[in-house]
Amino acid sequence: MCTHFVREKSGMPHRRSGYGSHSFLNEYICNNRCRRIMEIGVADGENARNMIRAAFRNFSPEEVEYFGFDLFGGNDGSWIEQVRQKLEENGCKLKLFSGDSVKTLPELVKTLPKMDLIFIDGGHSYATVKSDWENSRNLMHDETAVFFHNYDFSGPKSVVDYINREQYAVEIIHTPSDCDAALVKKKV
Repeated sequence: MCTHFVREKSGMPHRRSGYGSHSFLNEYICNNRCRRIMEIGVADGENARNMIRAAFRNFSPEEVEYFGFDLFGGNDGSWIEQVRQKLEENGCKLKLFSGDSVKTLPELVKTLPKMDLIFIDGGHSYATVKSDWENSRNLMHDETAVFFHNYDFSGPKSVVDYINREQYAVEIIHTPSDCDAALVKKKV
């Protein structure tokens, strides 16, 4: 059985409460044997590192694949390199994509494999979340879990509330130490 993960301190700035490690993701990854993980909204990479380590409970580092999308702080490349260095220490297969997911994800979606877990936590406007969801749907297999962070924000909430319940099962997750999230899976 997988245990609860605790966020580690990093040298990179922590933005605010509700960001960073999300224990519900780590527990899901462990309990459902997820090895191919995509995150939209990587930030400082702490959540990515914890999800990767959660996957190591069931798989060797060589078997785990992580795909991360983020603005990574602009054009100078320093932020993405800091995150890359942090995540490369884990030894998993790693691909980071810099830019607005509304543009980068549609360009790459046909070249990416099906994911076991997708975490949508990038931009929180309705248009951005809708675009991230529409593209993520193409990367789902029958067991893929798509988590939307910040369900209590209007953009993610509006997108999740309009997901077709005949095709997808939707569960709202309320955690005492984090923002609300939604879990979406295909009905099979």
